Amino acid sequence: MKEVEMYKPLKKFLKAKGYTVHSEVESVDVMAQKGDEVLIVEMKTSFNLQLIYQLIERLKITDQVYAFVPLGKGGRWPKTYKRMCALLKRLNCGLITLDQHTKKKVVLEFKPGPFTARKNYAKKNLALKEFEGRSIDLNQGGSTRELLFTAYKEKAIRIAMYLFENGASSTQDIRQNLDVDKASNILIKNYQGWFERASRGVYQLTPEFEFFRLKYQKKIKQLWR
Repeated sequence: MKEVEMYKPLKKFLKAKGYTVHSEVESVDVMAQKGDEVLIVEMKTSFNLQLIYQLIERLKITDQVYAFVPLGKGGRWPKTYKRMCALLKRLNCGLITLDQHTKKKVVLEFKPGPFTARKNYAKKNLALKEFEGRSIDLNQGGSTRELLFTAYKEKAIRIAMYLFENGASSTQDIRQNLDVDKASNILIKNYQGWFERASRGVYQLTPEFEFFRLKYQKKIKQLWR
């Protein structure tokens, strides 16, 4: 779809609401007026950063600024669409969409208006719990496809290193000698595959941990010293 294909249904939509509509007015894609109200619409065939730049510039002209984009596969459900809406609302911009299949159906999704951020306290508490559960910073910010050393993994490493140095040990010994909460659960669930039960209540290491230890020995040394 091209932007020129989007203009005709948008103009029809705005005129039906009583606006006088003109396109390409001083670099503005679409300007509409009804009485004293001035409305600006910037069209893009996909939501991108260039559109955001344009919307910010148009807010210098009027408070009634809209993005106009086609709504394709997945409609209003994909995460990308929800993030687009959240960003536009933070900019105090509105959103108008065009059905990409019919190329006729135009929908006013939401109008520009003051944005009030709603805090997600569940996510905040999870982030704080993870932050406070880490003893040192073993990760490299900005890295991709790298193993993350989480608070849970730190605990598992401490247990594994205790077994590495002391051999097969009971969960009671581990709890008494290590300040690791829920040590028993870590051993039982064994998400990393490092532990195996030697006997009732006694655990030992599997070869999997030795591979991990040799690969990440520098980071483990920072944690276990």
